[in-house]
Amino acid sequence: MGRIPTLPPTDAGMWRRLMARAHPDAGGAHELFIWAGRVKELVCSDELQTSRRQAHESPRKGSAECIPFEPYADFEVLTSRAVAMASAVAEPYAYLLRRLADCYPVSDSPLLDQQRRGASYKALAAIGHRVEMSKAERVQWYRIAESIPLSQRHAGHILSHLERRAA
Repeated sequence: MGRIPTLPPTDAGMWRRLMARAHPDAGGAHELFIWAGRVKELVCSDELQTSRRQAHESPRKGSAECIPFEPYADFEVLTSRAVAMASAVAEPYAYLLRRLADCYPVSDSPLLDQQRRGASYKALAAIGHRVEMSKAERVQWYRIAESIPLSQRHAGHILSHLERRAA
């Protein structure tokens, strides 16, 4: 009997997106999330682990690990999705997502680069620490950010709101 074909390691981002969308907290179903996790394990467990090891052994210089993000995604649509999701999630996540209501796209500036890449887990963790989330709450925050997905610009906007509130 032949070996089951596996997906290349570069498809790890697609698996993360699938799992984020299937997660119950992102509007998916619990059974679907469990099933997708089992399929993922069966299809690419070796390749995914190899990919992660390689990523940790030789990270790109100066880049933090970021959530999966399409560089030319419609920023306004993502922002609207985040604000709309605020009504479907618990606090403190809803509070954070509502801060994006006044986050508008830019066409050229240093913010354009941030608008075109996924939020770093470091920035998301900083937001979580600002509002005193537990570790489990921060993990849930990461899943919410992945399911939208939030850009680095979104994360910076939320942080700036939190800093103004603290001042």
